[in-house]
Amino acid sequence: MLTMISSLFSVMSANAKEKKRKKEIPLVELQTPRLKIVPLSKEAFSKKLNSDFDGEEFHEAMCELQERAAADKPCRFAWYTNRLIFRLEDGAYIGSVAFMNSPEKDPDKVGLIEIGYSVKEEYRSQGYMTEAVNAMCDWALAQPKVYGMIAGVKDDNPASIRVLEKCGFVMTDHSDALSLQVWKKIPEGKQPLRFFRRHFG
Repeated sequence: MLTMISSLFSVMSANAKEKKRKKEIPLVELQTPRLKIVPLSKEAFSKKLNSDFDGEEFHEAMCELQERAAADKPCRFAWYTNRLIFRLEDGAYIGSVAFMNSPEKDPDKVGLIEIGYSVKEEYRSQGYMTEAVNAMCDWALAQPKVYGMIAGVKDDNPASIRVLEKCGFVMTDHSDALSLQVWKKIPEGKQPLRFFRRHFG
């Protein structure tokens, strides 16, 4: 009898581990015609935060991102890690891109994924970030429970605004107090009402 109970618990434990593994979102490396987008593991992300990131402001944003990841389920880490962007032709590091939330954690953004990005000055105005953001959006929108993308950009950042325009985002809101524009990308056929009925109704 004890042997049977022990075996039963072993099977239950193995099934639980397998279920957890299946729920975990994999860290997927993306590739475009000119770029390779590499997600950082938890260990690599923490190590990167202790080094010279892409400027103080971006470093602060990544620290906040790490805090958000810690507050969410571990299996959703792929929604929070930073991704490094490299040029295929010579392996040059040109910038970073990251999602800022998982599709279920933030009650104000259920089904919407926020995206943020930064490109090194010498690689700007060459279409690299448009290429990277497009690839990231395509991946995110193919995931379950995601119906759209969202991004915030300051009024005085025309380069970032152009990236969003080229990637199919449209401005939906503006804060005069913060000088902040809110842009969204919701593909046809992924309207929120239909989405919520399918996944949460």
